[in-house]
Amino acid sequence: MDRRAFLQRGSLGVIAGATAPYLGSYDWELGRGDTARPELPAFTAVDDEAYWATVRAQYEPPTDYIDFDQANTGATPLPVFEAYVRRARFLSRAPADRFESQWGEDFEKDAKPAVARFLGAEPAQVALVGSATVALNTVLHGFPLRPGDEILVTDHEYPDMIETIQQRARRYGVLLRRVTVPAPGEDGNALVARVDAAITPRTKLLLISQVSAWNAEVLPVKAVTAAARAKGVAVLVDAAQSVGILDVRFDELGCDFLGASLHKAIGAPIASGVLVMRKEHIGRVEPLHPPSWDSPEYPMDRYEWSGAFQLSALSTAGDAVRFQERIGVAQKRARLRYLGDRWQSRVAAVPRIRLLTPRAPERSFGTAAVAVDGVSSTELYERLRKDFGIATQAKNGRHSPFREALRISPAAHASVAEVDRLADALIRIARG
Repeated sequence: MDRRAFLQRGSLGVIAGATAPYLGSYDWELGRGDTARPELPAFTAVDDEAYWATVRAQYEPPTDYIDFDQANTGATPLPVFEAYVRRARFLSRAPADRFESQWGEDFEKDAKPAVARFLGAEPAQVALVGSATVALNTVLHGFPLRPGDEILVTDHEYPDMIETIQQRARRYGVLLRRVTVPAPGEDGNALVARVDAAITPRTKLLLISQVSAWNAEVLPVKAVTAAARAKGVAVLVDAAQSVGILDVRFDELGCDFLGASLHKAIGAPIASGVLVMRKEHIGRVEPLHPPSWDSPEYPMDRYEWSGAFQLSALSTAGDAVRFQERIGVAQKRARLRYLGDRWQSRVAAVPRIRLLTPRAPERSFGTAAVAVDGVSSTELYERLRKDFGIATQAKNGRHSPFREALRISPAAHASVAEVDRLADALIRIARG
């Protein structure tokens, strides 16, 4: 059964008509009627602490520690969370009756067009899914490959994606090949040359992160994509760490597929992600699960409908996008760079502390990885959390390109006092 047939069922027609006024009574304007938070003003400057305090007031940060692990899962702004709660409450009261109303009005007509516009794509190219992992796995599992075909990756890819490719290799005989990202400080063009040299006639798909999940290094994805596609290789971009911080435009990157998280820098509710693909691949890529719906009117639906999913969370993605647009992606990146430069300039010359992220503007944006000689990243994480109340993330797990690395990822609305506290803590640990 396709969706059109579902909508034409007599009972649902009555239900949809009955619930329309209820939906219409909702006030979806962000922050309207809320007197607890100040109105978000227009951007002023990266060092205007009064402005960023106003942005911070739109969130509910923890009071017992400093959260510098925003690259893991970002905080949801309170007005966006409130929009989500309204949707979830509406749906939960009568889910069987109200699902289609929320899907039609909020998911298809609002969230998907907003995300598509934000990413430089058409709604017909976009599937809203549970996470970047789901989006990327859809392509890695579903892209048409034969035994002996190669998937090329960099050594900075998210470990779950490597595990997915290895699983497909075991099951179906595809091959995994890796390219080493040049060390921080080397010319970024070296990666383009390395990828180009690694491509063989068997290479069919390239996976590359726009921002490394390990050290937040910005990789030259557009140039790498052009080199790969010139040799007939399809390109899958992992934009989990970049959307909401970099100006990510699918129509400009030139890639075939893009998977991204919406619950990191965008601040949508948890279990929100997006898959974008060129139209010529729609239908060629098999979905992760046999689709519940398969309608020519909604070609990307086959990648969304796999049983129950977080409809209310995904339906709020449009609110999250509009909130971030009010701040501005360029402004957020500039603020993060300002905060990053503040603490990194203090620790860069300290003996035993090593910065593992380039500081060049085109290769970073403020989030960075560090190592302290003689201190494991796990111990460093634990000491920062226990002794100084700072949450970060140790990046020394499976498939890590670094023996020891600690990723530090503040939000744009973090204060200078908080990053100063981070610098003080790292220096104290390094000096023993």
